[in-house]
Amino acid sequence: MNKKELVSQLITAVAYIAVGIVVTLNPEASSNLLCRGIGIGALAYGAFCILFYFIRRGDDDISRFTLPVGIAFAAVGAFCLIAPRVVLSILPLMFGIVLLIDGAGKLGRALELRRMGFARWSLIAMVAGLIMFFGLCFVMQPGMAVDMVARLFGALLAADGAIELYFAFRVYKLNRNR
Repeated sequence: MNKKELVSQLITAVAYIAVGIVVTLNPEASSNLLCRGIGIGALAYGAFCILFYFIRRGDDDISRFTLPVGIAFAAVGAFCLIAPRVVLSILPLMFGIVLLIDGAGKLGRALELRRMGFARWSLIAMVAGLIMFFGLCFVMQPGMAVDMVARLFGALLAADGAIELYFAFRVYKLNRNR
């Protein structure tokens, strides 16, 4: 791992920690902000696609696919803004999928550390397993309270950032000593 990769990983880790703390301390506002952000982003992208369709209509074959995509994104965006409670009710499922994917990545990194001879790779593997366990719980029980899920997600995100920091420094140190 070179210094540029290390800096990139450190920035990501610090962002995870910061966002995790904010979400943990204020889950309702974070959930509403996320829902509004998704709604505004999807609505804007949908409007752009619809506009692109009418500007470029007939110019090429690709532009004909932009209208249905634009309508779909605009509809999702409007739905997020009009019915945020419904959207927030499926957040636990989305958070669970994110945690499962992230935990699997951490497990891969733990195995990479094992291959490199790092003695405490199992600690990272256990944290990855814990992250995946909570992700599975969220996927299996999506009806959980959004605030509770947001708090737990925030705490796990902050812990994930701390693990990223640790991992980045360990790998950098192992590579530098070679």
